[in-house]
Amino acid sequence: MQAFKSSLRHSLFFLVPFVLFVLYAETVLFINSKNDIHLSINRHYSTIGDWLMPYVTLAADGYTIAILVILVFAWNRKYGALTAIAVVLASAITQLLKNTIFSGEPRPKLFFGNPSPLHFVDGVENYMLDSFPSGHTTAAFAFYFCLVFFIQNNYLKSALFLFALLIGYSRIYLSQHFLNDVMFGSIIGTITTFAVMTYAVHKGWLKLPGNKV
Repeated sequence: MQAFKSSLRHSLFFLVPFVLFVLYAETVLFINSKNDIHLSINRHYSTIGDWLMPYVTLAADGYTIAILVILVFAWNRKYGALTAIAVVLASAITQLLKNTIFSGEPRPKLFFGNPSPLHFVDGVENYMLDSFPSGHTTAAFAFYFCLVFFIQNNYLKSALFLFALLIGYSRIYLSQHFLNDVMFGSIIGTITTFAVMTYAVHKGWLKLPGNKV
C-alpha cells in the first residue's frame, strides 16, 4: 500500500490530466456514436496538421519506441529494463485483444466505405482492420508514462502526458483509429506502466526521485 501511495503521489501530474481525458472521452462517446465523433474530428484538418501528424505518430511506432527504450537502457540499465517490461507487457495486452476478442474490427477507412467522406493525408497508408485498441497509443502512454517515474519536474510530467495524448490524437487525425480505440489504448498503457512501476517500488528495485516543480 505504501508503494501504491508513493507511486500515485509521484505521478499525479500525469495521472490527473489522464483521468480528466478519459472522463471527457467517455462522456463524448456516451452522448455520440464513434462514427459521428470521427467525422467531426476529421473535418478539422489543415496543411500544417497534414504535414505534422505523420511525424507525431512515428514517436510511438514500434521501431521508434524500441530505439527510445535502448536509449533509456544506455542512460540507466535499471530504468531501461523496467521501461522495456512495461512497454512490452502493455503492447502484448493490446495485441492479444486485437487478435482475439476484437479481431477484424474495422478501422475508419473500411468502416466508412468507398467513396469515403473522410479526409486522408497523402502518403499515409491507412489500414483496414484490427482497430481496437490503438497499439500506437498504448505504446505512447506506456513509454512516456515510464519516464515520469524517473524524473522530478512536475511540469515535465504533464508535458509527457500531453505528448502521449498528441500521439493518440494523431491516430484519429490520420484516420487510423476511432476515439474509443485511442482511449482504451491509453488506459492499457497507463495502468500497465503504473502496475509495473508500483511493483518495482514495492520490491525496492526503484527509488522515486523527490518531486520538484
